[in-house]
Amino acid sequence: MMCLKKLIVTVCASALPLVGQAQFDTQRTQYMYGPSAYCPGAVAQNDMCNVFGVYRLQWAGFEDAPHDVIVSGDIPFSISGTKHGIGVSFVSEEIGAFKNQAFLLQYAYKMPLWRGQLGLGLNLGAVNLGAVNDYKFDFTGTGNVVGSEHHEDYHKESNLDLENTSLAFDCGFGAYYSDESLYLGFSVLNLNKPSFDVGVGSGQSGQSSGSNSDSEIDIARVFYLTGGYDLPLSNEEFHLKPSALFRTDFNVNSFDLTCLVDYKKRFVGGLGYRFGDSFDFLVGANLLSGLFIGYSYDLPVSGMIKSGGSHEVCLKYSFKLEFAKKNKYKSERIL
Repeated sequence: MMCLKKLIVTVCASALPLVGQAQFDTQRTQYMYGPSAYCPGAVAQNDMCNVFGVYRLQWAGFEDAPHDVIVSGDIPFSISGTKHGIGVSFVSEEIGAFKNQAFLLQYAYKMPLWRGQLGLGLNLGAVNLGAVNDYKFDFTGTGNVVGSEHHEDYHKESNLDLENTSLAFDCGFGAYYSDESLYLGFSVLNLNKPSFDVGVGSGQSGQSSGSNSDSEIDIARVFYLTGGYDLPLSNEEFHLKPSALFRTDFNVNSFDLTCLVDYKKRFVGGLGYRFGDSFDFLVGANLLSGLFIGYSYDLPVSGMIKSGGSHEVCLKYSFKLEFAKKNKYKSERIL
């Protein structure tokens, strides 16, 4: 518990003095499902309606372990023979003392390319950075995080205010290509680097000592590069599905390698490795037509974090909308 708090304090202290930069985007092990969450070019890329949800608990066993929720949905449509997709995405992440939220509208224009389809997409929406209710800060020189039991001291000494932070505009761009066996994606999120005034420099909570134009947190621009391949084996009931995801803000890098085995397009399982961070174990199953459930467990390999690992559960439902009226036929024999 103390190790985690020290880590959180270190991250907060390095991110918040006067002008800070923070990474806003969530980490995912099952990145190969629901790629529109990090690449708007993938919106409705399978020409179906998709509803997707993820819950992730990071560093299980800690009282204040980070946890994330991602919910998204998208739908395809056509205009004069051209293909498009629209969607929405909601992200909520609590990491230590911070609560990050984003609500984004998504659009993708889709065009035929090579043996498949290329989607070019945009994210437009709002993000919010706030403080978890039971955390209070004191960055007056000690760099300590104080709890709700020190509420009065917080009001007297704190110089950090996240409780009334307003929304900030956010946008992103992505390109995503897919065919029957291959997918490739590139995206940039937080393209405009949203910023928040956190009130650093105020002598007292709720009071201002003047201009706080320099007291900002900038959300880092994050670049994603991903790809995967579907390789049938000699026994065609089995498919090998290697994939990779690279993410960077040019300060922190994350690189995932994953290899899954699919059986009869119904059951899937495999292993992954996030360089310098964890070994990953993944399983999943198509329960009903279009309904998929997946689970992953991350076993930490970093000496910085001692925990019970990270857990992630995802649900995805894909279906086609049918607007055409079906012809009804009645037989006298049936009647």
